[in-house]
Amino acid sequence: MSDKSYNNLGLSAEDVRQIKKYKLSHVLDKIREQQNQLKKHEKKLQNALDKIEKDLAAARDAQMSLLPKELAGIPNVEFKARFHPSQFVSGDIYNVFRLDEFNIGVYHIDISGHGVPAALFSVSLSQMLNTNISKKNLLKVPVNKPPYYKINPPDKVIGILNEDQSFEQNGIYFTMVYMILNFKEHVVRYARAGHNPPVLIKANGDVFITEAGSFPVGWDFPRDDKVVEFNTDEDSRIYMFSDGITEACNAKGDLFTRERMIDILRENRHKSLDECLDLVISGVREFSGSNDFEDDVSIVGLSCKSIPE
Repeated sequence: MSDKSYNNLGLSAEDVRQIKKYKLSHVLDKIREQQNQLKKHEKKLQNALDKIEKDLAAARDAQMSLLPKELAGIPNVEFKARFHPSQFVSGDIYNVFRLDEFNIGVYHIDISGHGVPAALFSVSLSQMLNTNISKKNLLKVPVNKPPYYKINPPDKVIGILNEDQSFEQNGIYFTMVYMILNFKEHVVRYARAGHNPPVLIKANGDVFITEAGSFPVGWDFPRDDKVVEFNTDEDSRIYMFSDGITEACNAKGDLFTRERMIDILRENRHKSLDECLDLVISGVREFSGSNDFEDDVSIVGLSCKSIPE
């Protein structure tokens, strides 16, 4: 066999001649055979990885399709959001929906962990938080008097979720804000379970934020969920966001912080809600020096332009 057949073995021509001189060519043949087998295994592995990546991309598209794009039917309350998973799929999830004629429900949730396990649980959790009226429902339950349903307050919803023992059994916990906006009374009520507190930025630039809240859902601790209440003014904005924004790091290890985010939102409050959210995301990227995120990033904004009577 010619020396050229051993060109890919990493041996010099002199190495090959010496091996042949001592009649060890069978060793070279064995090495070459193993390399050929290795190449075949590498090709199979690459094909498998390509399939996994394709499946994950499909899962990402499916998760994105579950997230709301807008709040229909209430022209004076605008909803916008940004969602950037650190991997293909995310443990962050949010939703906005009508509870009845005068009330909007909004939640923002950050599930422990990243990737597929957190994403699968987020889908299951979103199915639990639906607006159907039933005795087992978390958000609305039937009653005997008109309007024949009752909207559970935010602390009640979080308390019921925390009673689900499957979270603790599966080693899962999550932080959450559940908010109800009554656009007839101009009142917002929310409860917070370990999550970043919502930020209210008024038209004049005043900021309202409170640290009131309890533990994440799924921790085996006594709960004391407080309901925070505040009024919304015309052109005020409410933001809910994940730790992926405030805890983004730069090369020095400094955090982006909530204060930086609030400064961006307050200074640009006269711009559109879309522009403000984009400025936050671009601000995080510029600060961290990367277009990719180490943690799941999501932010939700509600703009109360002019609340009808």
